[in-house]
Amino acid sequence: MPCKGIHAVPSGPIEFPELVYSFVICDEKVVMIDGGVANSIMDVSFLDKLDYLVITHLHIDHIGLIPDIVSTYKPKILVYEGYKKYLENPDKINKTARQILGELVDIYGEVKPINGDILEVKGGEEIKIGKNTMRIFYTPGHAKHHISVMIGDVLYTGDSAGGRYNGIPFPTTPPPLDLEKYISSLEFQISLKPRVVGLSHGGFTSSSHLLEHLEQIKSNQRVDIDLGGTQGEILRRHLEINYKGLEEARSKAVGNKGLSQKP
Repeated sequence: MPCKGIHAVPSGPIEFPELVYSFVICDEKVVMIDGGVANSIMDVSFLDKLDYLVITHLHIDHIGLIPDIVSTYKPKILVYEGYKKYLENPDKINKTARQILGELVDIYGEVKPINGDILEVKGGEEIKIGKNTMRIFYTPGHAKHHISVMIGDVLYTGDSAGGRYNGIPFPTTPPPLDLEKYISSLEFQISLKPRVVGLSHGGFTSSSHLLEHLEQIKSNQRVDIDLGGTQGEILRRHLEINYKGLEEARSKAVGNKGLSQKP
């Protein structure tokens, strides 16, 4: 039976499935946004087909399970232009992940080569999927190659607009971060006026999250989200990494301004 509606599917590691969400949009064409971690037990048994798999960016918590998904459904894979080669040979992805995430890589699992029908996009594309149109936007900052997707009035932000647990927004800003572009991408997504936002780290939430998160970043607010147990420890480690990225980006911005000032 064909799938219906839109779905937020937990695709994080076994220890914390809700750490990452993949999204499935069922129209005449079926779209999945991001593919979770390699060590995921994501359940997509409700799918009878998958036409498009959109990769918002090439971090290991978003692409680890893709080889299995591609093997099963053989979708067209959309990725930002110039980055197809890193899917086909993910050595650099895994090496960078180890440098930034450390032992978290062992929890998520490394990325294996991804082969298939890979299409590169640059933002601005519109793809008809039935009643709805999938619109691709370039939203750098979190990563140079980050894209976001809007289908109907729902915006799928990947990691370009923070995350949310226990009703608390938090930054998704690991190093190296381009803070100016992160803020610009966030402001752009607010201008799209979505009704609902799909966060890779948090699931579906109200569009008011975007404004909350923008204010949080601009005012340099710091949050502590206590989930308890193993899940809490994994999230705590991520927050440490994200705040490190913010601190480094702010310091760099201040240094650049200082160098550019004329006596």
